[in-house]
Amino acid sequence: MGRLERFLGGDRLEGAADALLNDFLGTKKYGKSREMDYVFPDDTLTVDNVDDAITRLGARTPTTLQYNDAGKIIGITGGEVIRNKKGGINIDAVPTPRGADYVKYSPSVVDSSKNVLVEAQLYPERFPDATGPIAAARDMGLAHRYNDYDAYRAINNRMEVTPEALDRFNSVVTKGKAEKPIATGMSGGGAILGSRGDVVLVPETDKIFSQLSKEEKAAYLKERGDAFLGQWLNQKGGSMGTAQSVIFPPGRPSHMDHIQSLSSSKDVKGSEGWGYSDDPTNFSYLDQDYNVNTKLNYDLQTVHQLGRLADTLRQRGYGKNIPPNLTDKELSDPNRKRLDQNEAIGELIMKTIPETSGADDLMLALELLRQADREQLEWSGYQSRVKEIG
Repeated sequence: MGRLERFLGGDRLEGAADALLNDFLGTKKYGKSREMDYVFPDDTLTVDNVDDAITRLGARTPTTLQYNDAGKIIGITGGEVIRNKKGGINIDAVPTPRGADYVKYSPSVVDSSKNVLVEAQLYPERFPDATGPIAAARDMGLAHRYNDYDAYRAINNRMEVTPEALDRFNSVVTKGKAEKPIATGMSGGGAILGSRGDVVLVPETDKIFSQLSKEEKAAYLKERGDAFLGQWLNQKGGSMGTAQSVIFPPGRPSHMDHIQSLSSSKDVKGSEGWGYSDDPTNFSYLDQDYNVNTKLNYDLQTVHQLGRLADTLRQRGYGKNIPPNLTDKELSDPNRKRLDQNEAIGELIMKTIPETSGADDLMLALELLRQADREQLEWSGYQSRVKEIG
């Protein structure tokens, strides 16, 4: 491998490997997404390994292999990483998971029969002795189930990032047509530059973001952009909330989303709130589909239970009746009714099995509503016992 790498150069080696797999297996899927542990194989991103990670992450020109009559490779064209003027890459060009590479979890589409990691996350009780990725998916499901935000963060923060590596990544990786440093391009996430900025407090202060001076805003956004980039890298570019292993580039494919809601934070509730909404420990990056759940201000348990119920309905043959996700316009409607956990569950079940359905269908709807009540009692009881022990 070392000799081939020296011949091709690090850029072209990755493209050649993808082309070889595509040719050998008769597919076109390799190279159309990036795997977290392929791009970031180490537990810590340092100044010594960050450039290689950037090379593996970057988009590449199409690669073609030429073969002789005996089937031996005799030539390679393409495969070069598409570099920006700084010698790094533009993050917007990084391949985005699509098709079979994009496993979705929102109630409108979730299907555990097609992916064991989805099954393990929705039904962790089925996998008590699991190891490896399946165990990680199970633990992700348990963190959701018990609203264990500390475990949720710990599972998803997969890699440490040194300050030097963060600076290096930000100095050569750009975003947008203007080729701004990536952290600058990320800094306005979370709608802080809109109406949210009239509510958000600078953590540990009583200063509202929108009321800061121009200089203070610029300094805060710079620090915020660095924190966003650090969080995305901590996650190895994956989507927090799922156990899938593909990278979603920050932007439309991967949204910055606050883990716990602004509406229940100290920014809104004062001392009764859980904490400051814009504290860096509350940052996460979620793929576009999963982000639908969190935009509805649901806690982790509600997201988990809605997914289980929607999947149960799909496996029982009601998949076509499950309501679609809300559109971006509907999600951003300030007059949209916010539902609590039981209201959301009731709406999902009754929209899927309306009152005009047959007797057997309505019995299933009643069974699922009762199941939801039992689960909540069981899960809250477990949470109470854990708190007592702690």
